[in-house]
Amino acid sequence: MPPSYTIKRHPRAKNIRITVNAEAKVIVTAPRHVSEKRVHDFFASQISWVEEVLRKMETKRRLVIPPDITQDSLVACRARALKFVRDRLRHYNHHYGYTYHRIAIKQMSSRWGSCSSEGNMSFHYRLLFLPIELADYVIVHELCHLKELNHSHKFWQLVRETIPEYRKRKHLLDSYLV
Repeated sequence: MPPSYTIKRHPRAKNIRITVNAEAKVIVTAPRHVSEKRVHDFFASQISWVEEVLRKMETKRRLVIPPDITQDSLVACRARALKFVRDRLRHYNHHYGYTYHRIAIKQMSSRWGSCSSEGNMSFHYRLLFLPIELADYVIVHELCHLKELNHSHKFWQLVRETIPEYRKRKHLLDSYLV
């Protein structure tokens, strides 16, 4: 039996796209003008990809979020995460000495962190619940993007300066669901 999915219409969507979120829910986003039949046909053409993604998700670890973290306490959780990230950034930036601007804590759908060309960094609030060595890897990764906004050899050399075993940490991080 094929997996179920939800169709979401988006006014700015130009193409049909399929995403699988952290809860293993399949969402098909489509422009408003595309027919239901075309959406269903597109999904049917991508069914093997969806099933593969769902299979891989079954092998991923789920973070243990304390039961007292509810939607209501998410604000407090984000504040704790912001303090944690700022402290770790300060610690690692003693080595790098980079200038950054805004730090944001978000509920991201598929990433642990991101860095913009303007020097703004965003981190998933769930970073707070990762083992500290993995959270540190994410923080250093984004910090190094301030200098190299790519994943070139130079970028990985920068990461290696403070996280010599970054490959091992990256591999471990990949075993967790965002």
